[in-house]
Amino acid sequence: MEREMNPVNEDPSDFIIDVSGAAEIPIPYKAAQEKDTVMPFQSAGEKFRKKLGLDGKQTELVNKLSFSTNVFNEIDYCRIQIIRQFLRTAEYLERNCIPVNKTYPTVIDEVSEIIIVLEYNYRKDSLNYQYTIDSIRSEIFNHILKLCENSVRDYYGIKRKINTDFKYTHPEITGRFHKKIILPVESFLSRHRHLILDADYRTNLILNETHTNRWKDKFAIITSDYTNAIAFEREIGRLAEVNVKNPSLDDIYLEASKFISAHDRNAALRLYLHYLDKDLQSKRSDRKHLTRSIRKNLFSTPEQLAEFEGIVNEFVLTRDLATATKKLDTVYLPKRKKIMIDRNAIDLVQQLDSQTSQILGDLLADEEEPTGSPELYATENTADIQFEVVDTGDAAGIQKYLPEPGLNDAQTDLLTYFEKNSLTVLKSDLEDYMRSRQLFMNAAIESVNDRLYDMLDDVLIEEEDDYLTINPEYYKKLLNNDQ
Repeated sequence: MEREMNPVNEDPSDFIIDVSGAAEIPIPYKAAQEKDTVMPFQSAGEKFRKKLGLDGKQTELVNKLSFSTNVFNEIDYCRIQIIRQFLRTAEYLERNCIPVNKTYPTVIDEVSEIIIVLEYNYRKDSLNYQYTIDSIRSEIFNHILKLCENSVRDYYGIKRKINTDFKYTHPEITGRFHKKIILPVESFLSRHRHLILDADYRTNLILNETHTNRWKDKFAIITSDYTNAIAFEREIGRLAEVNVKNPSLDDIYLEASKFISAHDRNAALRLYLHYLDKDLQSKRSDRKHLTRSIRKNLFSTPEQLAEFEGIVNEFVLTRDLATATKKLDTVYLPKRKKIMIDRNAIDLVQQLDSQTSQILGDLLADEEEPTGSPELYATENTADIQFEVVDTGDAAGIQKYLPEPGLNDAQTDLLTYFEKNSLTVLKSDLEDYMRSRQLFMNAAIESVNDRLYDMLDDVLIEEEDDYLTINPEYYKKLLNNDQ
């Protein structure tokens, strides 16, 4: 009798006989299950639902969007700003752009109907119609999305824009689409670009690295709002912080140095040193020099230029930015004149003086003494002898300065103090000196300058940072050459 098989209760594998003789190898079920598991695709609406606080309708709308993937919109912060602008625009079209044909709920539906009639000519009750009109709506929404992305790009200073050509070229379609969709959207985005949030630090780093000229817009704002050198250097420092990955970082400092050279020389030198520091670190080091006109404006003497070049050359070797910056602070300080004493000349003068004294002594010693009786030289009436003293002038009474300006004792004393200090003195030193004379420094300087202005046609005592100086040529004009 045949055995009856039960297809439900019996396993067909029971009738398979293993003749290989090999041991059974268990299949790890969990591992096989994990291998077959594929991570589900996460749409934009689901990804940003919590971050943007989207409701169900907004999530469904964002899920239909298809980003044209690029470096800009792959940055989460940028994509969030694009989606926010898109949602604002979609809401604006729904509330404010009323379709001419009231049978359509939105202007998007109205334009979609126009396209499907003119481009495809499908019947409204056909399957092709329903599928195609949904596709056209998505195309219109994605076109609006591109306009929103370009709006965000423009706000963030990105010159390169994505293509926004519409796929349908029928004249009536393009005319209706431009009038009902493009014009309202562009007008809305232009009026509401202020709703876009400024890029955060991380986003700026990425954008500046990929768009190397983006810094120029911010630099133009900084220069147009210039008030003082300290604030300018601070803003340039902030601009440099978000451009640390930008290959054009050195150009920021160079252009800053050029601009500030017309306002603050010390700041210009510091910024140029920062440029040189970044230039030496870059792969395309070119070490650009300041133009001739800028150098002429920065350095009034060859000594200042030579000192600056020495600091720069030393920095190139040491790369010690802090030390080099500190040395720059002394470039414009007045330098005390060094008095060089020539010992050989002094010895020669002393020798000549000694020889002259000896010769005069010998001449006086060789004079013959008068001979004869003293009575021969005596006058008969000695009582009538008179001695007249001729006033040849007191050497000590000869004036050091010309009498014409009419300088008083306090003013001549001030000039003498300058002379003893090589015509350059520290303000603090002079203030202490004048205080010891019970005089006010500023009043004394002003009185001297006023007294001598008509004679010199200029001020005599000038202020240079922490020092006060007298022009040597002016000082010579005051001296009495007959003394």
